[in-house]
Amino acid sequence: MVDEQQKVAESRPGVLGKLGLTAGVGDAAMSSLATFLGGLVAANILGDSELGVYAVFFTAFNFGQVIANNLVYIPAEVTAVAWPTELRTRVLTQSIPLGILPSVVGALAIGTASLVAAQISTADVVLPLTVTAALTTFLWPTQDHIRRMLHIADRSFAAAGVSAAHLATTALAIWVLIVVDVRSEWVPFGALAIANLISLLIGLALAMPKRRSQPSPEHLRLRSLTRSGRWLMVGVGIPTLTAFGSASIITFTAGPEVLGWAEAARIVAHPILVLGTGLGYVMGPRIMRGAIARDAAVSRHNHRRFSGFLVAASAAYALIVGIDWAGNPMSFLVPDAYVVEWLVVATIAANVFMAAVVLVLQELTAAQRTKTIAVVSAISAPLQLLGAATANVTQAFARPISLIIGNGARLYGTSRAISQIYTSDDPQVNTQATDPARR
Repeated sequence: MVDEQQKVAESRPGVLGKLGLTAGVGDAAMSSLATFLGGLVAANILGDSELGVYAVFFTAFNFGQVIANNLVYIPAEVTAVAWPTELRTRVLTQSIPLGILPSVVGALAIGTASLVAAQISTADVVLPLTVTAALTTFLWPTQDHIRRMLHIADRSFAAAGVSAAHLATTALAIWVLIVVDVRSEWVPFGALAIANLISLLIGLALAMPKRRSQPSPEHLRLRSLTRSGRWLMVGVGIPTLTAFGSASIITFTAGPEVLGWAEAARIVAHPILVLGTGLGYVMGPRIMRGAIARDAAVSRHNHRRFSGFLVAASAAYALIVGIDWAGNPMSFLVPDAYVVEWLVVATIAANVFMAAVVLVLQELTAAQRTKTIAVVSAISAPLQLLGAATANVTQAFARPISLIIGNGARLYGTSRAISQIYTSDDPQVNTQATDPARR
């Protein structure tokens, strides 16, 4: 029997793994920097009220991605983790066709944001945001899935290349749209939609050259994927839907200008989520394999590394951008984030909680505990909405307060569930986690 020290050693990345970690963080950084550019241009070309409307659409965009991403793509990725490394990207030939319809349904969720925005803004603002946000919501999950599969196939540098193309195309599209003088509301999501389409095609070109070398180890079935994915969709969808509800509550309670300031602070604090996502790209496959094997040593090792990076980086970042001072570049790039003192610091703290959930969700998904994710999310949602409901008193702080309460509750509940994975004596639990037919 392999002892715990050997198991931990096997989970350590080594030189190639460290390079993969660097590429994974770089991939997430460049992908999120593209989103940051969209938010940055929105913060500078839209008024405070229009930025609040943009925030409503952005939360709807986050919710719309959940359907295809969690119903089809992530369960497919969990399946592919168990395949030989050189065959893992073969899953794309099956997963992408299965994900098209859920992506369409996700894009239709933008209609809900349109209904909310129509109550606080005009048609010439709402229409362009609706069209461009819907297109971005349709394309984003598939592009994201391709990049994650490149990481799972140990091709992190290829994934980073896709994100580099995404970032460059976003910047170019923003410049072109501004130069041709289109209405400002078309620019933020419009540039992201263009960039997603181009980087998606580049990702496919990089991922698929070996697709005919060998057949896929498994034939994916939509019903099998959704058996796990439906709970994951509920578990991840509830927090994103709750975030949309929270934004709506803040808008109607405190006004769109207040939500606009909170959105500006979100843009500044976003790099913390970038870090969490990048670490999750590289550590996720390891911790998923550890969860499938019920290897507690791998879990502890990767959680310690993840938390250490996250907390240290967040504290350092808060020292630089937390308040408005001469050495803070964000105070010049996103001045609205500093209208309310300490709002950025509070938002960074909220993002630490959000990012900390990333690895936990991957671990529970691999262990076939997606129903647990759904239950914990359902319990935490009312708490998050209550936090948003304080907006008449806390104003812009209502957004980070609601996120800290909601994600703190999720983190507590899911962490308890993880501890049970490695202490369960039920042999059926292990069978469910390792039997591909049950995925």
